[in-house]
Amino acid sequence: MGWRIALSILTFFGSVIGIILWLFFYAENFNVYQNIAVVVVILIGFMAIMGATWVSWGMKQQRAWGSKRGDPRSD
Repeated sequence: MGWRIALSILTFFGSVIGIILWLFFYAENFNVYQNIAVVVVILIGFMAIMGATWVSWGMKQQRAWGSKRGDPRSD
């Protein structure tokens, strides 16, 4: 669990720093739509990393909660 939290924090701040660096140092050579596209790609990358990081934990929790409630899908 600890590595997921650490990765979440690092990825969040990495994304924010990446967006700030892009907008302050590289954005002037591109038009508005290209800059928006870069920011969207950074955000999609952040969401993909978060999804890949937390989906396995969520699946384990679903199995644990399902077996506690007597859910037949948890078998």
